[in-house]
Amino acid sequence: MTKSSSNTATQTTSIKEEKPVAAFPLCFHKDAFIPWERATLHANSLAMRYALSAFEGIRVYVQSDATAARAFRLEAHLDRLRRSLQLMRLPYPQGIDIGDVINQVIERNAVNEDSYLRVSVSADNFGDIGAVVRTCLNVSVSRMGRKKWLAEERAMRVAISHWQRAPEAAFPAAAKNISNYAGPRLALLEARDNGYDSVVLTNHDGFLCESPTAILFVVRDGALLTPPLSEGVLPSITRVTVFDLCKTLGIEAREQRLSRTDAYLAEEAFLCGTGLEFAPIATFDSHALTAWKEWPITPRIIDAYFHHVRGKSLNELSADALLGSGQYRER
Repeated sequence: MTKSSSNTATQTTSIKEEKPVAAFPLCFHKDAFIPWERATLHANSLAMRYALSAFEGIRVYVQSDATAARAFRLEAHLDRLRRSLQLMRLPYPQGIDIGDVINQVIERNAVNEDSYLRVSVSADNFGDIGAVVRTCLNVSVSRMGRKKWLAEERAMRVAISHWQRAPEAAFPAAAKNISNYAGPRLALLEARDNGYDSVVLTNHDGFLCESPTAILFVVRDGALLTPPLSEGVLPSITRVTVFDLCKTLGIEAREQRLSRTDAYLAEEAFLCGTGLEFAPIATFDSHALTAWKEWPITPRIIDAYFHHVRGKSLNELSADALLGSGQYRER
């Protein structure tokens, strides 16, 4: 071994990956509950070689009566996972009740705070790109409270990217597969290099699409607008929840094709998603939103969301009970 290669080997072996502090110790991997550190896939597995891995991120919320921490909209997430697997032609794990595994992961880790579940179904066998796939299930959970946008009542500076979401003819937008995030990641990194907090991608027609890991909503003339799914948008579960809450609160909300002009002239806007929850937006490409400091609509939706995820049904949430105080830090 040469001196140069010896130094490289020394440098490589000196790097030690630590388990994130937020991660709970037990996860489910393949067919057993094991320590988090042992949940690995081989470097030559089809998941690693060809990005054959569909996944879901699921929020766990402590309920308002403090009796339990529950996965929010679990069945909706499992349904979307099934659809992703179908689109990716990945077999559903046989002989496993994923919902039961998720609840066991929460119970065995004694989760008693807001957290985030990651559920993935990955091709763990070897072969070439056309090989018959064998899948394995992984379910892990990590502590996750509010992101800084809610915890510190901050607003994002968002760029509208020249990067585009892959058209349906190239890759199905409805497939929540890890490969679907590689291109949007480049858009996000470029936006951050240019001093922005996040980015919104456009589709092949030049209309606004979504953020790399979140859905876009804007307020125009008092109505909440979001791009249709046909614009290359992931079928977001938080998106559905926002529509449900707006119906309850009496806020007009609808799908509509959105241009850069719609963003620049918006009164309010926010990004939302399972992990992010909500992030109000102050500017698009340095165009300040006209009502971003007042936010007459956004806080009402956020307040209602946290009442809902902590156990209140939609029937219990009424516009009279939620006046939109704007105080939406910790719920």
